[in-house]
Amino acid sequence: MKLDRLSRAPNLAIIGSSSPVGKELKDLIQESNLPLGKVKLLDTEGYDGLLQEFAGQIEVTQIVSPAALEDTDIAFFACGPEIMNSYAASGVAFPAVSIDLTQTGRPGTIFLKGLSNSSLVRMVRDSGYFINPHPAVIVLANILDALNRKFKVASSTVTILEPASERGAAAIEELQEQTVRLLNFQSVGSKQFKGQIAFNLLPETGAAVVTEGLVRRQLAAILKDSMPVPALMTIQAPVFHSEAFSMFVRFAETPIAPTSEDIRKCLMESKASLVVNVDPEDSPSPVSVIGSDAIHVGRIAGDPHDPSLFSFWMTADNLRIAAANALGIAESIVLAAATT
Repeated sequence: MKLDRLSRAPNLAIIGSSSPVGKELKDLIQESNLPLGKVKLLDTEGYDGLLQEFAGQIEVTQIVSPAALEDTDIAFFACGPEIMNSYAASGVAFPAVSIDLTQTGRPGTIFLKGLSNSSLVRMVRDSGYFINPHPAVIVLANILDALNRKFKVASSTVTILEPASERGAAAIEELQEQTVRLLNFQSVGSKQFKGQIAFNLLPETGAAVVTEGLVRRQLAAILKDSMPVPALMTIQAPVFHSEAFSMFVRFAETPIAPTSEDIRKCLMESKASLVVNVDPEDSPSPVSVIGSDAIHVGRIAGDPHDPSLFSFWMTADNLRIAAANALGIAESIVLAAATT
């Protein structure tokens, strides 16, 4: 690792630059003030030679390989799980600073900007493998941390409505194809999902169990012992992008229970990137939040029979918030290198 170059204008590589989250990451890096050296866009053989625009220049997509990653200061792994698992199984060393967005469960330093201890990025001399949290973790950790600091969370239960984009480009294409075929009164087939996902909800039990376990572990690592980890249920929704959340939170009993307005004010004053809708008729939807880096909070309702229990509706662009946090990790690393 060249700390001097890392602090000034690091060489970057995006592995999976044509993936849904890779495209978002590429766009955010271009919009950011992150100083850049050389940038390599890498992918599998099927994308070799693909022309992609970056910072006003046309870049040729290269095949991911050890040679292609030479002289890389920060590598973003935004590829699919199969590519990451193949790379890891090859035994080839990862670049000195690697930021993993693949959610394959590999060990590393999980980092959520704004909540994780900034000292973690100062460890780049010894260990530079960082795990970008699952988008659901980014949402839930920020919301629950803000609530817990003010009111003390006793327990929480969350239903996560997952979009097709969390399963990659092939899942997006399958949802699109099924939708077109059904609108044309044709039968549908399924490869990525266990059945018809268009105009439907699927339990996708196998995938859900894996996701729920990953989210629980990551939340426990970030929130530590500050509150209980939420009970989770993941459902596959027929949407292309953006996660939605139905959450119930029970607060610790106090002489004066908080009101919906108290909770709304708490979230508005949070340092996290939150948009809190005041008008319940103007609640966010998965479509309305596409392209936003923020977590959008809609309806907040108290239980009429239990003053300590509240329900929440939240949405967030899963691709955008994941890419934004990964960029935040890189920015924190560059700043730490500059001040070392």
